[in-house]
Amino acid sequence: MSKGFTLIELVVVIAIIAALSGLILFSTTQYINKGKDSNISGNLAVLIPAGENFYDGNGGSYNDGIANFCNPSDNSVLDNVLDQIPKHPLGQGSCDSGICCKAESQAWAACAREFADDRKAYCVDSRGMKKDICNSDCSDTFSVCPQSHIESCTNN
Repeated sequence: MSKGFTLIELVVVIAIIAALSGLILFSTTQYINKGKDSNISGNLAVLIPAGENFYDGNGGSYNDGIANFCNPSDNSVLDNVLDQIPKHPLGQGSCDSGICCKAESQAWAACAREFADDRKAYCVDSRGMKKDICNSDCSDTFSVCPQSHIESCTNN
């Protein structure tokens, strides 16, 4: 009787190893995406006090036609946040920088697409609102976070 593995035993072991490594890779990707989402929500939350400082320092306006809170060149905090938010591979539509932001004279809102759930985006605004919204509602056309119901969001 010869000692060693048969071809079938070897194939079964390789298949088991491949299946386990696939599960580990999937779990790791989910954890990485959740970490990116946490990064997004934390960095966007920084914009709330930054917006108030901009408002106070800009004569009581977020956008007076000269200075605009959502223009990175007018606001070093927004520029910093843009640099730190991971860029989503599926794009942002009209928001090239990875974050959508619109400022009017008395209000502003910003949002960014989430990674772990492609139906959601995270939104903050000048009222202090911090919430998940439907990804389809994340655009630079609103100055307050929209009233999305996450349960009704569809994949884009």
